[in-house]
Amino acid sequence: EPVTLNVWIMDRVGTTAMAEVKTIIEKWAADTGNTVIVTEGNQFEMMNKIPVAIPAGEGPDLFMTVNNYIGGHYAAQLIVPVEDALTAEEKAKYTQGSIDSFTLDGHLLGVPIAADVNALVYNKDLVATPPATMDELVTLSKSLTTGDQYGLLYQIDSFWYSYPFFSAYGGYVFKWTGTSLDPTDIGFDNEGAIEGLKYIRSLVETEKLMPGDVTWEVMNSYFTEGKSAMIITNPAMVPSFKDAGINLGVAPIPTAPNGVDPRPFATYTGFSVSAYSKNQAEAATLAAYLGSNLPLPIYKANPGNIPVLSDILADPSLKDDAELAGWMAQLDKSDPLPSINEMNFVWAPATTAFQSVVQGKEAADVALKAAQALIIQTIAENK
Repeated sequence: EPVTLNVWIMDRVGTTAMAEVKTIIEKWAADTGNTVIVTEGNQFEMMNKIPVAIPAGEGPDLFMTVNNYIGGHYAAQLIVPVEDALTAEEKAKYTQGSIDSFTLDGHLLGVPIAADVNALVYNKDLVATPPATMDELVTLSKSLTTGDQYGLLYQIDSFWYSYPFFSAYGGYVFKWTGTSLDPTDIGFDNEGAIEGLKYIRSLVETEKLMPGDVTWEVMNSYFTEGKSAMIITNPAMVPSFKDAGINLGVAPIPTAPNGVDPRPFATYTGFSVSAYSKNQAEAATLAAYLGSNLPLPIYKANPGNIPVLSDILADPSLKDDAELAGWMAQLDKSDPLPSINEMNFVWAPATTAFQSVVQGKEAADVALKAAQALIIQTIAENK
């Protein structure tokens, strides 16, 4: 018997891409004979509604989500595993990071459709070839820095933006066991983590590449005005840079001085199935259909939606897409943003530690040991 599904989609993928999502959903409905009622909305408003609407019986059967929400949703018993909706062959078509990002306790809790990651974005008129190593980047950046002009400029005191260098030296948030994240194994105060944050500080204090308190707004405005040659950012700002006439390129963040590739956080958009849905099997089938059919059209509608299918670059329409090749290369060297609920207790201590060290207010070992202790304490208090 045909069923009726309520599906919530959100503006995280962009307005134009939302239209593509609706088109693909309508095709599935027409092919299967099922009815789908689509509700569109703002990402944050919808995510705030989910914990209330689903238990009240007023929520969707299937909803667009971001991987860092699934820990809380699963702990609250709002979503169900969907691994049975994908065959082994279908699952193998996704990038490993996208599958890992929606995996918790060995269960796949969502089907990914797009990714977002920070990489090195550079002005081709100022940088002919992107540096392969951070040593090369430092040398190049110094040669391009004079007065109000910078070689590299980014929000360096941000845990989010500087995590790649922290990770390159051995820092991590929660240890990945191969099937899930271990919230009892936190990597903020190990020797590598401390060394990584010291290196980040050295780019300000020793190399003098940029001030220690660069804001997101300053980073973007300087690059837009051609006053910085390189930044570390995600695809979301690319359209505005192009509108400003910037001839930009994308490349992976250069290899750290210790020979390890920096690994930025990657976030993933996907679809999860409500635990309260009366049509979970059909909702999971639609999720799998969207995972297979959405990555290319929503990327073409909005380049901020990096595809999560590993063979996407084989598509003839993308063979000359150098920017996508750059984003995909970085995505291959990234860590999924932790999806477990304990991540909520990491942001504040991590932000404080990075800002205090990069701005020269505190030593790296002192700040990171304090951050680790506070994270452990807060997790324990909220069990």
